[in-house]
Amino acid sequence: MQINSLTLPAANRLVADYKNEETNITDMFDYHPYKDFYKRVQDVTERDFNRSSLTDVLHTLNKEWGAPEETLKQIERLNDEQSTVVIGGQQAGLLTGPIYTINKIISILELAKQQEKALEKPVIPVFWIAGEDHDFEEVNHIYCPTGDKDFQKRKLKTKNIDAGKKAVSELEMNKKELSEWVESVFETLPETAHTKDIYALIQEVQDQASNFIDFFARLIFALFPTQGIVLVDSGNAAFRKLETGCFLEMIQKRPQISAAVADTLNKLETMDYPLAIEADMSDGNLFYHDEMQGRILLKVDESGNWIGKQQEISFTEKELQDVASNEPWKLSNNVVTRPMMQEYMFPTLAFIAGPGEIAYWAALKSGFHVMNLQMPPVVPRLSFTFLDASTKKLISKYQLTVKDVILNGVQSTVDDYMEANGSREIDQVTTDVAEKMKDIHQPIRDMAAEMGDDIQALSEKNLAYLLDNIQFMNKRFHKEFEKKHSKVLHELNQLELVLHPHGGLQERVWNPLFLLNHYGTELISQLTSFSLDMEKGHWVVE
Repeated sequence: MQINSLTLPAANRLVADYKNEETNITDMFDYHPYKDFYKRVQDVTERDFNRSSLTDVLHTLNKEWGAPEETLKQIERLNDEQSTVVIGGQQAGLLTGPIYTINKIISILELAKQQEKALEKPVIPVFWIAGEDHDFEEVNHIYCPTGDKDFQKRKLKTKNIDAGKKAVSELEMNKKELSEWVESVFETLPETAHTKDIYALIQEVQDQASNFIDFFARLIFALFPTQGIVLVDSGNAAFRKLETGCFLEMIQKRPQISAAVADTLNKLETMDYPLAIEADMSDGNLFYHDEMQGRILLKVDESGNWIGKQQEISFTEKELQDVASNEPWKLSNNVVTRPMMQEYMFPTLAFIAGPGEIAYWAALKSGFHVMNLQMPPVVPRLSFTFLDASTKKLISKYQLTVKDVILNGVQSTVDDYMEANGSREIDQVTTDVAEKMKDIHQPIRDMAAEMGDDIQALSEKNLAYLLDNIQFMNKRFHKEFEKKHSKVLHELNQLELVLHPHGGLQERVWNPLFLLNHYGTELISQLTSFSLDMEKGHWVVE
């Protein structure tokens, strides 16, 4: 395996300016993403955290998921008052979801390893599973490259008809249904030396899992058995119980939080940055979990009552405070307050963020300050493109570059090849014939116009029929052309599939199952053994 860094443009202008240290954006954060770790660790260790209760919950949770010994050791290290965490999170996607989930975990592990060495203090890698999220439609499918023209999308047809309303951590998992889905996924994969082992691993994980969060967590541990990654389900009731104090403060300071975030978004808008989130002065920034109606986003009306967005429920502020005190598991955070809750719960050295997260965290600094918190260093996660030997040969054969194909695909190369080999001539000839046919046919239409509306309509229909036949020949010519040049077109299409799927990066489309099937689980162990510069961002893995 060989890994080389590759400079790619940022996903959006805000992220580009953040990475380039433009003052108008860096001012939106409390720390520099790479240079303030010494300062940050001093700031964090001055704060008090409920480390004992947190480690108890983490130990229970991770042990229930079959955590390896190294993970349990990392949890114990959180009791050290000098310890901090590098943290990041994602929804619990099926079979881990897209590759960027794995990339984020590798980023967490790498930065924790680097900073523990630099700071000479314990730094624990933590992955926050967003179990309270209710968008099951977003995570109930995967893409694997299984055909010549497109990715096969495999969607789990859940029988949970109210899945869209319940948090993922609350959904029951039909094991028979999941097993059949896994079978259908593997039927699309080519048989390799690793297929049976990967299939057996997933079957074992699936047999042991009781819900979708459990399935996700156990699979992560199976893929990262020795690296010490610590997992937390933010939808877990015991974890929520530790959040009571923060919920109470968020309820009390809601007007200030909403105003602060809305004001920052206005500033970003005046600087012409695209807004990643929306905010309103009436936002409650919390969800209430109702047994019958699922997760309900809360707002505050003119009377100061906390109400459902669709008027489903209503609480006075005192009633909601009682919920936070006595049943905190019925509350969860929205996109604005989740980062603040994370900061409240963990002694965070750094937060590992994807491009979308960086964009919306830019609006949250003043909200953190309302809660008497500081935003941790927000470090862009690592990104990988996987390049196999056959793909590399094709790039060389067609005199392309890896970077150009990753960014732009091969459509322009296909167009140039088609034109150079006569594709345009097909269109030119058939278009020319069609125009001549209209001219030749004109006397017939003129004569028909003099005979009445019916015969005139018939003449127009006759012309359309003749033009349709010419268009039919055009399509047949192109079909024969593509057949004649099928090898070249297939190879160029393969390049597109491998390096520019769906017009973007591999990590945003592919599920890692495709890679694991080809290279085995040791691929991940090899990646975590490399020392990677976090500032370089994107890496090509050959």
